[in-house]
Amino acid sequence: MSVAMMWFVLIAFIFAIFAFGGVLMMFLIKAFDSREADIVDTPEEALEKKVFADDVH
Repeated sequence: MSVAMMWFVLIAFIFAIFAFGGVLMMFLIKAFDSREADIVDTPEEALEKKVFADDVH
């Protein structure tokens, strides 16, 4: 295998790894929307919030 071909294979693998990571990150961002993470409850609201459904626990 020539040096140019080795560089081409190396660049192709690096591109594939970053492309896979980007697609995975896109799906994870859509699946776990972080808008709710910005909402900060006051201590009173946190005490009133239901954590579990009553029929489950």
